[in-house]
Amino acid sequence: MAALIPTPSRREAEIASTALGWLTLALAAVELAAPGRLSRSLGLSANHQFLKGFGAREMATGAGLFGWRRGRGRTLWIWARVAGDAMDIATIAPALSRDNPKRKAAFAAFAVIVGVTLVDVLCARALDDRD
Repeated sequence: MAALIPTPSRREAEIASTALGWLTLALAAVELAAPGRLSRSLGLSANHQFLKGFGAREMATGAGLFGWRRGRGRTLWIWARVAGDAMDIATIAPALSRDNPKRKAAFAAFAVIVGVTLVDVLCARALDDRD
């Protein structure tokens, strides 16, 4: 059975993983520099300190992606992004409730996270040597 969304070639995945590295570092900068503003814009908990931890995680995975030009290491860092995406989805899910006045912004962020998760998984599969 053919895949609904084809896995990119290894070269395409390497190029995409570089772009994901830049995206990761940009998100880390926002989470570290303005966690309160980000939290408020999505209607998340008043306690926004956890976003600094997420920013540190993003910084580590972004740096990891740039530290490994090719090979197995890059695949592990992309899978680490997938794990981080799962944490992000779990964190933003409560903001999707009907009583959140920032619900539309939370849904937009949720859609972006799901889309990036899909790209992360496709890249990880293309780079994974175990297949």
